[in-house]
Amino acid sequence: MTGIHHLEVKNRDANFKFDLYRNITIVRGNSGTGKSTLFEMIADYTRLKELSGVNISSDKACVALIDTDWQNQLKNVTDSIVFIDEGVEYLKTKKFAQAISHTDNYYVIFNRESLHELPYSVDEIYEIKTSGKYHSFKKMYKSNNKHIYYKDAVGNKIKFKLLLTEDSKLGYQFYQHYFKNSEIECVSTASNSAIFRYIKENPDKMIFVVADGAAFGSEIDRVLKLPGQNFRLCLPESFEWLILKSGLIRTEDIDMVLENPSEYIESSRYFSWENYFEQYQIENTVNTPFQYAKKEINPVFLNDVNSEKIIAEIYNTNP
Repeated sequence: MTGIHHLEVKNRDANFKFDLYRNITIVRGNSGTGKSTLFEMIADYTRLKELSGVNISSDKACVALIDTDWQNQLKNVTDSIVFIDEGVEYLKTKKFAQAISHTDNYYVIFNRESLHELPYSVDEIYEIKTSGKYHSFKKMYKSNNKHIYYKDAVGNKIKFKLLLTEDSKLGYQFYQHYFKNSEIECVSTASNSAIFRYIKENPDKMIFVVADGAAFGSEIDRVLKLPGQNFRLCLPESFEWLILKSGLIRTEDIDMVLENPSEYIESSRYFSWENYFEQYQIENTVNTPFQYAKKEINPVFLNDVNSEKIIAEIYNTNP
C-alpha cells in the first residue's frame, strides 16, 4: 500500500477524521481521550458491518484485529488499514514485528508504551484532539523545517562539543570526516536504543544527536524526558534522506519523492522509510560519480563543497 489515506469514522455519538501517511501510526493518550471509542467503533464494524451503526469513509478496507488468534486473522487481511488496541502483549514482540513487516497494510496502533520492536517515525505519533463529538489526530512531537526537535524552546541553542549518532557506517564516517579538524568529537552508539543510555551517562557533555527520525519513534519520549539542557535532537528521516535533500543527486522524480514520499513508498517492500531512501539512492547512483555503497562512503560526499551542502540540511548556523 502507498499513499495518504483520509478516514472518517462516525456513528450518532462520535465523529473521527484523520489522515494516515505511513504504514505505522501510533495513537497515544490517557484514558478517556477517545482511543477506546475509536477502536470499538472499528471493532463493531469489523463484526457487524452496516448493522453496527458505524459509518466508515475510506478508500481502503478498515479492520480491527480482534481475534485471539491474531496471526490467523492477519493472514486474511490485505491492502487494508488495520487497527490494534492497546494492552495486547503481542505488540511488544519480535513475532508481531516480523508478521507485519512485509504486508501491504497500514497499521494504526493504540498504545501508551513505546514499542521498541517496531520502526515507527517520530512524525507519526499522535494524540486525539476532541471538540464535542468531533475528534482528530494531533501530532505529539513537532519539528521545524530542518527536522530538529528541541528539548526546550527553539532558538535556545547550545554550543555542542560532541556529535552523537546511532549510525555506525556511512553517516558516522561522514561526520567523523567533517569534524576531524574541529574540537567536536563524533561518537556512534550503533543503535537508537543506546542513545538514551549515552546521554543519561554523560550529563555534563554538550551533545548534538543526529538519528534516523523514520525509526526513532520508540525512543523519543524517554529521551526528551531526560533531565538537563545539555542536548539537542536532530531527526532527519535518514542519512540518505539528508543527501537527497541536499540536491547533490538529481533524478526526474526526486523533487516529487521528497515532497510526498507516501506516494512512492510501498509498505510491503519497505518496513521503514529509511530503507526506501537508502535503496532509492543506491539504484539512482549506479555508474555515476555519486555511486552509493553500504559499507564505505564515496569520497565525493566528503569534499568540502558537497559535505557543506549535506551539513546545511542539519543546521544552518555554526555549532
